[in-house]
Amino acid sequence: MKRNSTKRLNRVMAKRRKVPKFTLCNLPTDILSHILSQLPINDAIRTSVLSKKWKYVWRGHTNLTFNSATIRKHYFKNSTCDGYGVLSDKEFIARVDKVLHQHCGAGVEHLEVKHRLHNKHADHIDRWVNFAIASKTKELIIDLGGNKISLSRTLLCGIQRVREEPYDLPSQLFSADNGSCLTFLALTSVSLQLPSVFKGFLNLKNLTLVDVSVTDEDVQCMLSRCICVEFLEIAYCRMVTSIQISHPLKQLKHLLVDTCPLLQVIDLNCSPITLEYTGTMIPLIFASTSRLTNIHIKFLTFHSALYYMVFEFPSTLPSLETLTLYCAERERTILPRSPFKFTYLRHLRLKLVFTGEKRKTNVLDYAYLLEVAPFMENLELLMWMNCRHRPYREEDGELRNRHPHQHSHLKSVRISGFFGHKDQVELALHILRSSIVLEKMEITPRVEITRCAEATNRCYERTEYVDGHRVGTEFICKADHRNVVDVVKASFSWGPPLVYGHGRGGGRGASRQRGRLPRRLKDCHGNRKKRWPKWLNRP
Repeated sequence: MKRNSTKRLNRVMAKRRKVPKFTLCNLPTDILSHILSQLPINDAIRTSVLSKKWKYVWRGHTNLTFNSATIRKHYFKNSTCDGYGVLSDKEFIARVDKVLHQHCGAGVEHLEVKHRLHNKHADHIDRWVNFAIASKTKELIIDLGGNKISLSRTLLCGIQRVREEPYDLPSQLFSADNGSCLTFLALTSVSLQLPSVFKGFLNLKNLTLVDVSVTDEDVQCMLSRCICVEFLEIAYCRMVTSIQISHPLKQLKHLLVDTCPLLQVIDLNCSPITLEYTGTMIPLIFASTSRLTNIHIKFLTFHSALYYMVFEFPSTLPSLETLTLYCAERERTILPRSPFKFTYLRHLRLKLVFTGEKRKTNVLDYAYLLEVAPFMENLELLMWMNCRHRPYREEDGELRNRHPHQHSHLKSVRISGFFGHKDQVELALHILRSSIVLEKMEITPRVEITRCAEATNRCYERTEYVDGHRVGTEFICKADHRNVVDVVKASFSWGPPLVYGHGRGGGRGASRQRGRLPRRLKDCHGNRKKRWPKWLNRP
């Protein structure tokens, strides 16, 4: 019996020895190439030292991304620099040339070149573009400039810099042979001039032009012959004066226009779903059958959000549901008695910056929104009170009451940047009393508008967060008879924690005692210090 079991075990072991062991090298080369294409090109090239079979596998890499991360110097640390060394133009060009020379030149899905180069490097860049054309690349990204932050600062701050002549795209890129391959094209800091024989990119779905030297005529020509575009971005283009789309682009879903300094008008005969615009106030003309449901607008100059919505905003938007508007205000707006009404507007998000030594604006004016948008369901007011003002106290006089306007659809309200100014309290109370179906009102003193540096702006004292919470719990929660108000405790990500001495905080129905300052913010007499504590001055 024991002998039979031993024989049986030996037979099983023998069969197991005959079954070949699975290794990655046993896979076909095309599968290995597909696996390596999921890695950055620099990591894929490193696999060539594993064995003879692996030596040439990376040459079928379909995702070729050349930037400071993938084409880099060896890692080193010394007393002057940590991390990767900075590549010179000559080193970057040499490494890209070497990779493309050894590549098989077929099946490239994605080719990206991101490095600060100019027209003096045209011979090298032309070879890379011709490689993309020959390999039938589907996604082509040529970024020869800086990032968007540096471009924005240059245009907005009026910084004068000596600009190198931008690279001129070769006419071969716009040939008929390449027209059916590209589905994604992103160009940054180049010069574009369409040839007269340009027939369009028949399958192009994503087109991005950033800091491109291009005329209005070429922009219109390209859009009229790329009928499948779904996403269009035009940003920091210094020569563009108008964006006019006369041919209906039925596939266009998202249009983004950002900081084109000479732009004067946007005239759309097409129907995108989402529009994002950053710049000065210009006419926005849409087709009467517009499908626009989401609009995001940020003005770079001083404008009143109420004035724009009532007097300047286009009225031919029957499908508009979400409006986000960023405005910096200095003057008060005189409003009409019978305003235009946004019948379809469901979600309104306003980013409001109130500035000036002696503020002339009045936050209570925004109670007018309940009349402008009678079917609004969600309202977000993100405020930045960039001015000196004391929080409201009872000795400051009675709160004003506007004529109540019953709003039967508003369900959710969120107010941020609430520092407890008198007109802020009046607006919150008006919305609370007028919204008969309100389910939630969240109030927070935290400033949620981006690029508002709390540490560097003296109007952002930490105590204003405490004051905003105190005023909210003391006056707004007191008027809340439906238990819908939530006054949130805010905190800073740096420095010691704020001390809220007027209640348990944050929750609905919180106690309404007066707040106190941390000891380190008081002087020997118990008064607020005029100077900031030393820990705020640390770099």
